Amino acid sequence: MKRHIFYIFTSMVVMLLLASCVKDRLLLLPEDDPEYYNPDEWKLGTMIVNTDWSRTDLGVAPSDNYFLLLNEDTYLAEGVTNIFRHMHPETYNVFAYYDPQGIHIEDNVATVDNESDGTLLRTPGTLMVSNFEEAKVMRSDTTYVNLVMRQLVHEVTVSIYMWPGDEQYISSITGSIDGIAQAVDITTGEVVSDYNSIISLPLTLTYTPYNGKEEELQGQSVPTYTCTIRIIDIIHSSTQPMELHITYSDGTEATMTINLENILDNISKKDDVTKVELDYFIKTESGIRTSIIDWHVIDEGHHDIK
Repeated sequence: MKRHIFYIFTSMVVMLLLASCVKDRLLLLPEDDPEYYNPDEWKLGTMIVNTDWSRTDLGVAPSDNYFLLLNEDTYLAEGVTNIFRHMHPETYNVFAYYDPQGIHIEDNVATVDNESDGTLLRTPGTLMVSNFEEAKVMRSDTTYVNLVMRQLVHEVTVSIYMWPGDEQYISSITGSIDGIAQAVDITTGEVVSDYNSIISLPLTLTYTPYNGKEEELQGQSVPTYTCTIRIIDIIHSSTQPMELHITYSDGTEATMTINLENILDNISKKDDVTKVELDYFIKTESGIRTSIIDWHVIDEGHHDIK
């Protein structure tokens, strides 16, 4: 009888020790271990968010961190894929954006900073946002979300070509474009500000190959006043007038105005358009009068601007 009692007692001790070991393993093993199990977590789910950057200029995730929004919560993310574990089963609105230099974001509104003279910052960073995706997390399951990133900043290059030798008659050319939006809602892409903003064009003289309609100059390096700006959108109620202020070598001045309404309207409506070149050719007669005799638009994005 004593022997049976001893065997029973010994068996109970062994079972308790084994149970203790199993309990320790459940508590101490990391969650990604295949043997890991937590009875409370069968009610939770996992979300894997992948971001596709192929339609942006760089084609890869930015080196700086970007942000992921899951309903009202904001997470700092990096790389292409981010994993969210232990999520309560419910439907999530998922959205991503990259907050670049020169643009500050508050309450989902992206606002371009100003230059010291009050005009819009000419070269802000590339604001990138994703599509909105609705993802339903199920208990004890994994939900996959793919976000396609797109640019809300577009590059515009203005080039003013001249006949070789005409640059001697011109001291400088400066310019500006009115009707450029300063703020947009990153979740909708809609312009927030209802006032016109001015962006200046600090044109500088260089010599570049000419590819316009003047056959005599094709392929030649010609004097060119050029600059590049970056804009997030336009004020659609404005005509976006571009003014060019020409100062001649003798001190006289002239101003030309060009309407860009149809051109910049398209840059803001088409997500795939990221770069546009505006090429102009001017002719100076007798060093005292300058006029535009030819201009055309070159699209460097994925769509033709017509």
